[in-house]
Amino acid sequence: MGKPPNYYLARFNRLLMWPTLVLFVAFVIVGYGITKPEIVNALTGGVLTRSVSIYLHTVLTAPVLILIMVHVLIDVKLALDRRGVGYGRLADALLIALGIITSAVIVLLQVLI
Repeated sequence: MGKPPNYYLARFNRLLMWPTLVLFVAFVIVGYGITKPEIVNALTGGVLTRSVSIYLHTVLTAPVLILIMVHVLIDVKLALDRRGVGYGRLADALLIALGIITSAVIVLLQVLI
């Protein structure tokens, strides 16, 4: 018996979830380090000062947004396939194009701002 059509894509998405979660939690923590520096500084033993939090928040923005976007787009593709809509190459091409365009915009905004 063979694997379902999107078996490897679903497995990849489940694996992608973990680094996305870790980076997102770190992103939120350093975000609080910007707005509530005294609390985060005390909780991290002085490691996350406000300046370190600002730097990490800036550096993590693009990777976090891209990982979340890829994770969501894969879920959209799997949901479309379950409903019988997404098996066409056009749906795949549109989702891939959306991912590439959105990633490019995120990276450009990160570099320009």
